[in-house]
Formats: sequence, C-alpha cells, structure tokens
Amino acid sequence: MKGLLTIGTFDGVHRGHRALVRRLVAEASRHRLLPHVVLFKRPPRFFFQPAAATPLMTTVAERTALLRELGVRRVTALDFDAAWARVPHERFFRDFLLRRCRAGGLLVGPDFAFGKGRLGTTSWLRRVCSEEGLLFRIQPIVAERAAKLSSSTIRRALLAGDVATARRHLGRPYRLDGLVVRGRGLGGKIGVPTANLEVSPERILPRGVFKVRVEGPASLAGGCVGVCNIGTRPTVDRGPRVHVEVHIPGFSASLYGRRLTVDFLRRLRGERRFPTIRALIAQIRRDIRAARA
Repeated sequence: MKGLLTIGTFDGVHRGHRALVRRLVAEASRHRLLPHVVLFKRPPRFFFQPAAATPLMTTVAERTALLRELGVRRVTALDFDAAWARVPHERFFRDFLLRRCRAGGLLVGPDFAFGKGRLGTTSWLRRVCSEEGLLFRIQPIVAERAAKLSSSTIRRALLAGDVATARRHLGRPYRLDGLVVRGRGLGGKIGVPTANLEVSPERILPRGVFKVRVEGPASLAGGCVGVCNIGTRPTVDRGPRVHVEVHIPGFSASLYGRRLTVDFLRRLRGERRFPTIRALIAQIRRDIRAARA
C-alpha cells in the first residue's frame, strides 16, 4: 500500500510535530494512503555542525512509540551520514521516497528542504509531485509566542534546567526513564533514601533539583510526587560524573532492578555545594517540603 509521507527528526514529538502528524493521519485516511514517517535518528544539522550537537529528548524507540500512538502506521528510521549527505535531491526523491518508501504523497512544513545542498525545496516538490500525480500538502508552522516551536528551542531550555518552558512546548512534562541501580547508599545514611537511575547517554539531563512525578512497578501505581536531583553531587563527590537520583517521600520498598519513569514538573533550585553535610540535609528537607506543597 502506498503511503503519505512526512520526513524529519521529530525529537520530543512536540506540539508542532503532533499537529503535523494528526494532519498526516487524517489526509492519509481521506486518500486511502498509509501514514508513514521517515525519521532521522539524529538531526542532519548535527552532521554538518558537530559543535552544535547535543543529547536528545527522546530515543528512536520513544519517538516511534509516540508517533504510533498518534496513528502513524509505518516508521522508517535513517542514520544521516556522509553517504546520505551526498545524495542529490532528485535521487533521494526517486530512489528512496518513490521506490523504497512507495510514496503516494508528501506532507511537509513550509521551510522543509532535503538533498545535497538542500535543493529539494517545497517549490521543487510541489512541481515534481504534480508531474508524478502525487498528493502534496504543506503544514503551517506552529508558533509559541510568535516564535517557531522547535526541538532545538526545547533542548536549549532543558539544558538550562528550564523544564517549565519544555513542558509548555512539548504539551506534556519532559520525561526520563531508567533502571534503578545500586549507588553508594549515601541517601539512606543521611535519612533520605534515593533511587539511582541509569539513563540512556543519548538523553538530555536537565541539571538541578526538581519536583517530579514518578511511576514504575505496582507499588507506585498511579504515580507519586518526588524530588529528583541531577548533577555531580559537589558536597559529597569530587568527580565529574552526573548522577540522577530520585527520592519518593514516604516510600520505602526496594526498587533495585526496576524501571522508573520520571516526569519533570517544576525546578526547585540549581545544584550547589554546601559547607557541611548537615547544611545539605537541611536543604534537602526544604526541597521535599516544597515538592509536597
């Protein structure tokens, strides 16, 4: 079955992405086509500008799941590399989109362009799709406060610890998930036990202390409010390693080996070094009260 295609990285599957995908699904249904997303695993811009590369908000598996929840029937994931960078736009259109993906139409944003030198513009696509008898649609940009809503903007916000802006642009809280692993047990020794999460190195880790919602095994059914610290623990450690620690007030069951999902609701403060462990404990208690308020 031929598909109605859209192409992009879709990191975060934010509000703008969802508007485009909902239209993709509706147009595909109307024209009896399969809604199909061609997904770049990392933004092509990162290949051309390595210095601009950052971790992402979502893994390929997470993006695929979010897209399928919206009704996408087929997802094709691509690693953008030197070979893809050399492909002229005509060849990408004919060999990849028409032959391999069996495109029956395209839906793209107004600033979309592809192929070597980005010569595959919307004007070129409109003409060639008309010649081939293919459906062609342009989806308007979704703006936030007069600025284009983009994954780059959200990534910058998260890298600055601004989970409120990220939440507004995503249309949902930023989420991390990871396996609970054994740490040094420092939290338990000071009366604030924490679950240490092992998170994919591909993911953005916003730095600071946050109010979060934690979900996981049956013992956390319905989710619980917690406090998450992401940083190098400068009061008790001297190394550069970044830790992800979650404290769930009133929860005492073991979580080792279980997976948790953490939704970031609000930033409580930045990370800082305290003069004593006692001062650190006092601040942690204040953080817990602020999260529970």
